[in-house]
Amino acid sequence: METRRIHHFTAANPGYMTLDGTNQYLLGENEITVIDVGLSSKENIDGILKQVGTVGGKKIEKILLTHIHRDHSGGALALKKQTGAKLGISRLRAGYVGSEDFTYDDGDEIPYDGGRLRVIHTPGHESGHCCFYEPDQRILFTGDHILGRGTTVIPPPDGDMALYLRSLEKLLALKIRLLLPGHGPAIDAPYDKINEYIEHRLMREREVMECLRDGLDTIPTIAARIYAEVPAPLQTVGRLSIEAHLLKLIQEKRVAKDGERYRRSEAV
Repeated sequence: METRRIHHFTAANPGYMTLDGTNQYLLGENEITVIDVGLSSKENIDGILKQVGTVGGKKIEKILLTHIHRDHSGGALALKKQTGAKLGISRLRAGYVGSEDFTYDDGDEIPYDGGRLRVIHTPGHESGHCCFYEPDQRILFTGDHILGRGTTVIPPPDGDMALYLRSLEKLLALKIRLLLPGHGPAIDAPYDKINEYIEHRLMREREVMECLRDGLDTIPTIAARIYAEVPAPLQTVGRLSIEAHLLKLIQEKRVAKDGERYRRSEAV
């Protein structure tokens, strides 16, 4: 993937959750802004620095984190130490990584060499999660909010399904031509993907309600039906998403919980 003033280097951390690895984006021409640093390994840090050299960059000026999960933030301090770059993080997560130089909130604008980024707070996957919107090129860096393949896990207690859906809907108001995710390939049909994600979550919600109707009343039994075809390593992740859906339904008073068992509310 290459667009004007934007390049990337993928961390060598492939897996079920990370797909081909974490996409680390490099923005600018001479003073580079890096979005996410997945690994602190010498291989990864050297790879980023080499990529900066290949795009003509003279130095790394800023490091921005979409969120605090280790596969996006794990190498931030190592890159900061080696380059002297200023490290930024969501104000809601100030102090989590440590040694940050500035924080940002929803709607803040962060300049980079050749453009600007607008911070879009998108809680759901993680409470401090932020996407970065480049309005001049109509590009959205999505972190883990939207992936290039598959769907995003919403892990309670910090993950929140209701907030996640609202965060997806929030993106529809932006003028976007390209999504650049934290994992997987670029997405050149952004609104189709956003709507696909919304519909996928609503479909899962309907499936959860159907399971409760059929007498499946625990997270493991619901997940066993809904994720029957999912590879074993992802079964645990599936249970987290089921829990997140149930918590949303409880908030909406459509589901009640008795101990470890769930039931449809009488009003449903």
